[in-house]
Amino acid sequence: MGLRSRIIDRGKQLVQSPIVMRWVSDDRVMKAAEGVLDAKTRVRLAWHMLKNGHGLPNVDPALDDSLGETVEHEGRNGSGRAEFSDEEDSHHANGSQNGNGAVATNGSGSRATGGVSRNNGSSGTAGHMSAGHVSAGHVSAGHVSGGHASGGNGAALEANMIALDADRTRRRDAGTRNGMSVREARDGMEDALKERTSLANVGGHDVFEKCYQFTAADNARRAGLYPFFRPLDFNDGPEAVIDGRRVLMFGSNNYLGLTTHPKVREAAKAAIDRFGTSMTGSRLVNGSMKLHNEFEEKLAAFFGKESALVFTTGYQVNIATCAAILSNKTSVAVVDRNVHASLYDGVRLGQSAGARLTRFKHADAESLDRALQRVETGEGALVITDGVFSAEGEIAKLDEIVPVVKKHGARLLVDDAHALGVIGPGGRGTAYHFGLEKDVDLIGGTFSKSLASIGGWLVGERKVLQYIQHFAPSFMFAASAAPPSVAAAMAAFDLMQEEPWRMDKLRENFTYMRDELRKMGFELGHTQTAVIPIYIRQDLRTLMMWRELLEEHNVYTNPFISPGVPPKSAMLRTSYMATHTREHLDRGLEALYKAGKKYGVI
Repeated sequence: MGLRSRIIDRGKQLVQSPIVMRWVSDDRVMKAAEGVLDAKTRVRLAWHMLKNGHGLPNVDPALDDSLGETVEHEGRNGSGRAEFSDEEDSHHANGSQNGNGAVATNGSGSRATGGVSRNNGSSGTAGHMSAGHVSAGHVSAGHVSGGHASGGNGAALEANMIALDADRTRRRDAGTRNGMSVREARDGMEDALKERTSLANVGGHDVFEKCYQFTAADNARRAGLYPFFRPLDFNDGPEAVIDGRRVLMFGSNNYLGLTTHPKVREAAKAAIDRFGTSMTGSRLVNGSMKLHNEFEEKLAAFFGKESALVFTTGYQVNIATCAAILSNKTSVAVVDRNVHASLYDGVRLGQSAGARLTRFKHADAESLDRALQRVETGEGALVITDGVFSAEGEIAKLDEIVPVVKKHGARLLVDDAHALGVIGPGGRGTAYHFGLEKDVDLIGGTFSKSLASIGGWLVGERKVLQYIQHFAPSFMFAASAAPPSVAAAMAAFDLMQEEPWRMDKLRENFTYMRDELRKMGFELGHTQTAVIPIYIRQDLRTLMMWRELLEEHNVYTNPFISPGVPPKSAMLRTSYMATHTREHLDRGLEALYKAGKKYGVI
């Protein structure tokens, strides 16, 4: 090997060393480089803002926590400091008009009652910034509304436009010089954060203008760092095929591995043969069938509840339930901060009818107690929590939450989408896990995890579910769940009970992965279930590690970055199935170890 070749090889080794990769993938380094290279634009924008007397727009939607939430003008300490739900972060009380102030409205004005300012209707916020949440959907799910920047008009809007123009010019010029570099990829992700706030406020005659100005996704695709909406060729459970390559699937919610079970497939086929592909109508009119009722009876008996309802999707369960129950100005939603996006959407519908929202600190019963103490005489509270939190894998502390709910005479809704088939005796979920099934008023979930289909379910008192049937537009006017979907879910439901080894194997698998990953030095938070987050804490590093795992090791994971999760909470969300073999798990561990070492995560 010649001198030139040896120098090139050595250079490659140095560039790909863990120290260099950790430095290159560090959000702070990239942000510093961007600041230096973009100093001229930043000075111009700052001058424009100073000249017009407006504050800088909030470019990170994860910092906007208002959500039309109850805000008390005077704190309990009498200092006049705004109290924001049960959390007194400084940016909640700064009184600014960019969506972070003590009072946020949607343009219709605030309603003051008893010293409390409330925002009715949709709120100026980026929505829930936890993981519910998301899977890739959490990053792009519809939780961004247009009330985020200063007024949405005038100089602040013009400044947003200047910033966007400058960003596009910088990207074009840099691309001409260097092609799509790592810095450009980082710029693309930074733009994604900016555009979620600034583009939402772009107005004018053409309502599509904001769409034409959205460029971040295209930039990320060109850099090979766009992780969302990637089509699979097919998915057969613990493995899948993407772009013709077989990959190990560590990103599915198919917890019991039933999506390809012969009995589930046969049930769907038989339903098509008997009922056709769709009922072509809502359950209110021509869309209900005895198959729906049969499954509802099974669900009610399984959970020991009086009644059950089958829905078209799990998302619809939460929208319909919250909208129907939170139906007027005396209704209060008291929500764990980290619940799934669908619950926040349901609460928004309640807010449009006059209900109000207050949140308590994640998994904190004392915070819940303080929030319920602020519910006024004559108001009724619905406490809302996930059973298993979809990004963190944590189990809600119902043993601490239920006594507080009962103390204040409130009602409790638990979303058990990620709990059914995973925890509790017989896979009955969170309430049964704690032996509190009689103390939880409403339990809902989806067919799209352990039940290997698509649809949703809700169990509770007959009169309550009957009310939801007749007062939730999203249930009354949506097409009913299709026969093959219901039949497949019911077959999976039966198999879950007939083959309890699947739940045992699932718990064995996720316990093994959790223990081994911790031994390697990965940060996993407080996961207790089949969802295991691997915290990376840096957005760009998370995307680069995701790409490394997929392209170099054929391991499929789900990257969660801001604003889908709070700042510095970026993670690779992994999830496991009963049908993963030990060979699958060990192969995945080897890949995660190599990638973690390469990027300095461990």
